[in-house]
Amino acid sequence: MIYLDYFNWQYFFEIVFWVLVYFILKRYWTKPRVRTMYAYIVAVLNLLVVGFFAYISMFSSFKILDAFAFSFLHTMVAFVMITLAIISKKMDDNI
Repeated sequence: MIYLDYFNWQYFFEIVFWVLVYFILKRYWTKPRVRTMYAYIVAVLNLLVVGFFAYISMFSSFKILDAFAFSFLHTMVAFVMITLAIISKKMDDNI
């Protein structure tokens, strides 16, 4: 039996969104521009999250060390994505 009282529409829409993103990327992933733009978008979103962590640690009840830890993680993801975009672009230019 499914209890709809516990059903959260936000999770449903997130799953639908990521399934759509997956199928769109699956179709266009062979194009170098798509891979590069995806890497830069993910990097920018991660750096935006770092700003959000800094904001909520200063103006909310989020602990500063937790914000630092999560910010470090998201900064590393951003650097990895930018590095992968640069390396992928160099590899595509050499082919």
